[in-house]
Amino acid sequence: MAQGGQAGKGGDVTVFAPDGIAGAADDGAAAFTTDGNTVYFMRGTDSFTLMESHRVDGRWSTPRVAPFSGRWRDLDPAMAPDGSYLLFVSNRPVSGTAPLDAVHAGQRRAGQGMNLWRVDRRGNGWGKPVRLPDVVNTCSMSFAPSVAADSSIYFIGCVGADEGLHLLRSIWRDGHYQAPYVVKLGTADALIRDPAIAPDRSFIVVATKRTAQQPYRLAIAFHTREGWSALQDLGDTVNGGKHSMGAQLGPDHRTLYFYSDRRLPPTDPDRGAAWNNGNDHIWQVSLAPWLDAAQTAGATATAQLPWQAEHDASPAFAPDGDTVFFARGHGESRRILLADRDGDTWSPPRPAPFAGAWMDMEPAMAPDGSYLVFASNRPAIAGGAALDGYYDGKPQPRRGGNLWRTDRRAGGWSTPVRLPETVNRSSSVYAPALAADGSVYFMQADPKTSHFRLYVSHLADGQLQPATPLSFSDGVTDDYDPAVAPDQSFVVFTSDRPPSSSTASDIFIAFARPGGWSKPVALGVAGTESRLDPDLSTLYFSGADNHIQSFALGPWLARHPKWSE
Repeated sequence: MAQGGQAGKGGDVTVFAPDGIAGAADDGAAAFTTDGNTVYFMRGTDSFTLMESHRVDGRWSTPRVAPFSGRWRDLDPAMAPDGSYLLFVSNRPVSGTAPLDAVHAGQRRAGQGMNLWRVDRRGNGWGKPVRLPDVVNTCSMSFAPSVAADSSIYFIGCVGADEGLHLLRSIWRDGHYQAPYVVKLGTADALIRDPAIAPDRSFIVVATKRTAQQPYRLAIAFHTREGWSALQDLGDTVNGGKHSMGAQLGPDHRTLYFYSDRRLPPTDPDRGAAWNNGNDHIWQVSLAPWLDAAQTAGATATAQLPWQAEHDASPAFAPDGDTVFFARGHGESRRILLADRDGDTWSPPRPAPFAGAWMDMEPAMAPDGSYLVFASNRPAIAGGAALDGYYDGKPQPRRGGNLWRTDRRAGGWSTPVRLPETVNRSSSVYAPALAADGSVYFMQADPKTSHFRLYVSHLADGQLQPATPLSFSDGVTDDYDPAVAPDQSFVVFTSDRPPSSSTASDIFIAFARPGGWSKPVALGVAGTESRLDPDLSTLYFSGADNHIQSFALGPWLARHPKWSE
């Protein structure tokens, strides 16, 4: 049997450490150090303890209680990808000396509560465990954490007044965890547990079932341009016994560890081993067949997204990712369309209810989904003519732009209203981007240089204030098409500044700092009309082929030092 680290060929399921760890007790949730030579796991049936074992000369040592465990009910260890800290679940007191009770669905279970805790690596040892803040531990049933390279946490927990348990993600930003949101994964009736997220968030493995009577089975999903793919069951070879749960990735990020009460088949030569007793043990399997197949499919398949036509641009998503607005057409023919997603299928695009005879384009969704702003050549006054623009040093008949707003109403959208003169100071205002506090970012032709500059109008006392240019956008180069993070921590935009070529403008990113914006950094892709998906993991833009393309922004942010400063 395999001794850990890496599984055998794809699809072969083997018990982990049969001669050192697997035994009479229930074990699960294996979390490895980055070198693969130390493993932390939970042991127990109802009252759990975190254990530690070391690999020496190819064999795993007899497990001992982890130095930060042993008193409370501790379970579900999860190692950060860089090994600098470990998350785990515990009923340790939030305050006082009594263990945390579980309060759920109107019932209280004494001492069975679960919150997320963190312990940092200190040399060859560990620091003192610290409970994660209330913004993460929103209820007494927060468990099964998994850490991505961007320090965001995927876990099972509660949101708001909803007492249901959901797969959640809390983003780490500016030194703080953000309020968790529900991850859209699987069908509406799917019960999701025990996520294992790839460090780059390219795939996720979960335990799932659809009814209370069914066993939990392991399934995998992949992050695509339109969100998470459908869950793919890992098959009966992996999903043996009465349940398969506790998914964790090994240090190679391609080996899956999980726990199951499965037994060896009667034909297995090791069927008489003492550990082959029907208890939960840690098992391992290579994910290579699924990962390699997904990579091949991604390289050859064309995703059936709503924006398939040439000159489709600017996809603006509702917060849940299940509705998208985008522009279609070229020049004066541009109109805004929308499509809805049902599971893994998008509806055919249809005209937005507020779009009509004018050139409507560049939709931007408010982060809370309550309103949408777009650019249009609609007349500034009722009964007037289409706006003429002026940019590139010359007049642009009927190609002008002002920003308009339409509000979400029960069953539809309101009649668009033109934003005030503090924003629409000329007839060449385009490319809105919306922040969570109501600030509006946009581009406007500089009256002196005719180059486009980026501006922001902040909301104060319910009114949009006079717009000011962003500090790095000086009118010397053309800066256009901003996309801003909801908290305004960064802005993505297109510019012809270096290192852009003479034939294509590059996409840049700048970060908010106490003294102003950082120096823009090129992302390494060229394009226009940038848009962010709701969880900031993907950047959409129009490429040189006049089709919408995507860029995996989440991993880039995780690697970029300025994101973590």
